[in-house]
Amino acid sequence: MSEQKPRSALPVPVVDFLDTSVFVELLDVPYMNDHRDEMVAELIRGTRDGVRLVLPTATIIETGNHVFQVKDGTARRSCAARFAEQLRRTAAGEAPWVLHERTWDGAFLRALCDGGSTAMGLTEHAARRQLGAGDLSIVAERDLFARKVRARVRIWTREAAMATWTEV
Repeated sequence: MSEQKPRSALPVPVVDFLDTSVFVELLDVPYMNDHRDEMVAELIRGTRDGVRLVLPTATIIETGNHVFQVKDGTARRSCAARFAEQLRRTAAGEAPWVLHERTWDGAFLRALCDGGSTAMGLTEHAARRQLGAGDLSIVAERDLFARKVRARVRIWTREAAMATWTEV
C-alpha cells in the first residue's frame, strides 16, 4: 500500500473592498491623488496576484461627493467624466472591480448602527470621532459579504482609523 501524500491546502482567495481613500487616488481626484502611482501599482500587483476587488456603495457616494466638490470647473468636469466612465465600466463588468449588489435592508441598517465587526456602535464611533457612517457602512457591507464567501475579505484603505478594522 503506497503512502498518500497530504494534499496541499488550496490558497484562500482574497477579496478587497475599495475604500474611498483608495478610489479617489485611482480616479485621480485633484488634491486627493498624492499617492496615485503607488495605488495604481498596488492595484496592478493585487489583480495580478488574484485579489478580487469589490466597489461598495458608500465608496461610490463618497467619491462622487469629493468629485463634485473640486473647485476648478474644468478639473471637476474632467474628473466627473472619469468617475462616470468608471461607473459605466463597473456596470458593464469591464472594471477591475465588481459592484457588491445587495440591498440596504433592515438587517443592513441594524449592522450599520451596531458598527459591524468593530464591536462599537455608530453612536460610540461618533462620540469618539472614529469611523463615520460611510466607513461603517463599508465595514458592515464587507461583513455581510464575508459571511457569504470562503475568502479572506479585507478593506483596502489609506486611512489610519479605518485600517484598524480592515480584515475579518
